[in-house]
Amino acid sequence: MAEEKIADIMRDFVKVMAEGDVEKTLSFFTEDAEYTCPMGSFSGTQEIKRFMTVQSSMMEDAKVTESGNGIIVDGNKAFFEHVISGSYQGKRTEVLAMCAYEFEDDKIKKVRSAFDRLLMAKQAAPGWFAKTMVNFIINKMETGLH
Repeated sequence: MAEEKIADIMRDFVKVMAEGDVEKTLSFFTEDAEYTCPMGSFSGTQEIKRFMTVQSSMMEDAKVTESGNGIIVDGNKAFFEHVISGSYQGKRTEVLAMCAYEFEDDKIKKVRSAFDRLLMAKQAAPGWFAKTMVNFIINKMETGLH
C-alpha cells in the first residue's frame, strides 16, 4: 500500500475516533487487531469496541492535532505525533501522544499509543482531594528536578 494512503487512513481514523463514532472507528481495524495504550491492551474488535465505547463516553469535544514530527510512514508501519485535547469527564485536558501503527492491507493491525496519563489526571482531577493526591505524586516524581 502506498505510504500516502496510510497517512490518509490515519488522519481519517483519528478524526472519526475523536468524533466518538465507535462503529465507524472499528471499521479501520482488522478483526484480530491489537490496541495498546496507557489504559491497557485490547485484542480483537470486540475488546477494542469496549475500550472505545468507554473512552468516547469520558472524552467530549475531542480534537486531534498533528504536531512535531506529524506522520512518518515506512512500509506498512507508521508513527504519529499529535496532541489530543478535549473535555475529559467534564474538565479541559490537552496531552501530547505518540502512536506506532502497523497495517495489514488497508486496515490497522496494531496500535501502540503512549501519552502522559499523569498529566491528564492533573488537568482532570475533580475536587481538592484528587488534585492534592495527583500533585503529591507529581512532586515526589520530580524531586530534585526543580
